[in-house]
Amino acid sequence: MNKNITHFGMTDPNQGLPPFMLTDQNWRTPIGRVHFLLVTQGCARMEIDGHQHSLDENTFLFLLPNMLIRTLSYSHDLRLHNLFFDFDFITDFPLLLKAEISHKATYAPNFTTDTRTANLLRRYFEFIYERYAVPECNEDIIKGLLFSLILEVNRLYTHKTTSVKISRPDEITDRFFYLLHRHCKKEHNAAFYAGKLCISDKHLMRTIRKKTGQTFHFWLSDFLMREAKLLLKSTDRSIQEIAETLNFPNSSFFARFFRKNEGIAPLQFRKKK
Repeated sequence: MNKNITHFGMTDPNQGLPPFMLTDQNWRTPIGRVHFLLVTQGCARMEIDGHQHSLDENTFLFLLPNMLIRTLSYSHDLRLHNLFFDFDFITDFPLLLKAEISHKATYAPNFTTDTRTANLLRRYFEFIYERYAVPECNEDIIKGLLFSLILEVNRLYTHKTTSVKISRPDEITDRFFYLLHRHCKKEHNAAFYAGKLCISDKHLMRTIRKKTGQTFHFWLSDFLMREAKLLLKSTDRSIQEIAETLNFPNSSFFARFFRKNEGIAPLQFRKKK
């Protein structure tokens, strides 16, 4: 297995199931990490954020960060492809998982595809795994293949309709993240997002804390750091220009914010491979 690639991983489909599917304990997907799974054989039942889902053959499962997962049961012949990646792994790319896609995946994380689509997705997984299993494989090759798979997932979710009844706190949380995707670069105050949702900022912050276990400022910082890393890795903009793009008062303020969250200065991050 390729241990040189960080922030990315795969489970060998011939070596059993991912660890989080082998327990009846609750497991929360790590912050900043996305999982893609494709069931190729057998079936399972999972509880995802309080809702039960059936995973049958040709089911694709898209797990976003901070989802609460519990495997209720699975057949003895269950086989699946599984890969995960951190947002840090794709900082070289534009934001691929659009707000609309994340919105749909939150309340419809799994769907059963037709055989043709399932075979297409399976080939992506197999090709990525084949390259990942080669120790000397260049990380950029994995990123390029993952880029293509993410675009396919975007395409599938773009044409997917969802009609799930959700509670008011869930709706507030969902809409908050949708707005954060769109406005985090310019709007850093809870009052802005609360106003868009027609609630008080205190109500918003309480709801976010209760539903996600993290604060409004945690999520704002998380989204800003993703944008900052993307700009540092995929553009040649100066620190001052990036600070202005992300609506920081000045470059010094931005540099302190970045160092606090990443542990190194922005320029050090840009130079790091």
